[in-house]
Amino acid sequence: MNQRIPPSEEELHAYVDGELDTSRHAEIEAYLQRHPAVLERVLEWRHTAHLLRSDLLHTVASRPNPRLDVSQVRRRLILRARVRMVAAAILVVGVAGGVAGGWQLGRERAAVAPMADAVEAYRVFAADANRPVEIGADNEATLQKWLSKRLGRSITFPDLHGEGFNLLGGRLLATAEGPAALIFYQDKSGQRVSLYIRQSNRFDRGTRGSRNEDGLLTHYWYEGGYGFAVVSRADDPRAAAINAAMRSAG
Repeated sequence: MNQRIPPSEEELHAYVDGELDTSRHAEIEAYLQRHPAVLERVLEWRHTAHLLRSDLLHTVASRPNPRLDVSQVRRRLILRARVRMVAAAILVVGVAGGVAGGWQLGRERAAVAPMADAVEAYRVFAADANRPVEIGADNEATLQKWLSKRLGRSITFPDLHGEGFNLLGGRLLATAEGPAALIFYQDKSGQRVSLYIRQSNRFDRGTRGSRNEDGLLTHYWYEGGYGFAVVSRADDPRAAAINAAMRSAG
């Protein structure tokens, strides 16, 4: 690459915040693909930004407050402490100010429909043609290590080649129940199915079920303190086979 590589820390922050021009963004993205350790650090920053956005989304203020700018808050916190300390600080702020998380709706709906947040995540990201995942299948080992670390359990990627789907990649989400892994597969026509995993102690081990909601079929189950959900199109004749293959993840 050109002499501007490797990127500075400021450029990496700008990359996370979407403040780079298109060409430089592409250069840094290519650099990150070749440097998994730097990529993992950048993803941690992005996850912290997501947490901050969730916690600050409904903060009531009489006038705009530049100190609550997400990018500035995140940079100050990263400079002061490691990511796990940031998470603790966010929790304190949330309790003290009565801040509701951005994924509160997912928690409320989950009280009626188990793993409803898995369906919401699918609707948001499956329709994204350009950036449905944070780490693609070409960096599978990094993705597996990162998601396993964040969820506190070993994450495996089931093989769906027999059903015509290839691993597309995955991303980490912040939910009311804690971190969640969203993993996408895609077939040759561009159709996508997702595997969603997060911690959950709200249901007994072995609880399972399925539901058809607005054209999407969701199979869910709970094992070992975690909830799992497979979301696919309800009219896909491969849905049952996909669900059976996905069960190897739990």
